[in-house]
Amino acid sequence: MPDHLPDCSCCGTPLDGVEFDIRSELPDALLTLSPEQRESVWGNKDFQRLEGVGGFLRCLMPVHLTGGASVTYSVWLKLDDDQLRHALNVWTEPGYVDLNLRGEVANAVKPWAGLLGEVARAEVRDAKSLPYLVAEEGSLLARVLTEVWDRDDVLSRIWHPLPVPVRQQITPTWSIERTAGLRPRETSNAVRFIGPGRTVHVETFTVPADRSPDVAITNMSEGLPERCAGEDSEHDGELVRRAFWLTATVDGKPQHELYGYAAIPGGLLGVTCMYDDSADLAWAQNVWRSVRHEAGR
Repeated sequence: MPDHLPDCSCCGTPLDGVEFDIRSELPDALLTLSPEQRESVWGNKDFQRLEGVGGFLRCLMPVHLTGGASVTYSVWLKLDDDQLRHALNVWTEPGYVDLNLRGEVANAVKPWAGLLGEVARAEVRDAKSLPYLVAEEGSLLARVLTEVWDRDDVLSRIWHPLPVPVRQQITPTWSIERTAGLRPRETSNAVRFIGPGRTVHVETFTVPADRSPDVAITNMSEGLPERCAGEDSEHDGELVRRAFWLTATVDGKPQHELYGYAAIPGGLLGVTCMYDDSADLAWAQNVWRSVRHEAGR
């Protein structure tokens, strides 16, 4: 979960060179416990222990992103009882600065499959901060800590509202901009982004290869032209976009809606934007126009 996030830029410019702190609430081994089992867990925001499962200490894992951004994850390191006891004894003492521990990474962190369970050390670099993870040479963690990772690929895996827009992959080939402040939700056949006064519903469809993108959109949007208050269309290479917007009444209140489509030969993505403020039409249009299709990803 986000621990600290910077404010959005008032001018709308993407905030690339920002820092994020992302906190893992619990070690993965404790996430699936029943309420009764959780009552047996000892710990606080920095220490956790359960008999038969093990002890854990929260540590920092900084990651460099493209565009000058960074994200620091606080993840849990699994320790044996002797090390956990020692860490607890020196936690608020001068000896904390000499703390050096060895254990296993206790959280899976996307997009780095295989990080969970890797051997790592923890060392103190600042007496006022949590210990930092130190990787074994040649490990995946060593790459995570030293390489620069794609900003959108990393941030789009954080399924909490962010103060900056990120490009969200919907399928291996379709993507769309997830705007600031929206929380993703995934269902069996669609993705939703939800935030105060705004909702985006995204769904992909397969269409016959011999059906042109224009015809595919016409078929999918049947009935909308007669109901809409406005529409727009554009061509971007082989990608065809078309959108319709209108105001509906839901539970006695006006609800503004944009139905947007983007199609290529053989495929179509539909995006529905629902928003409380009519001035957000420009936002909805930008979301629709942000749809991309990249073959061969």
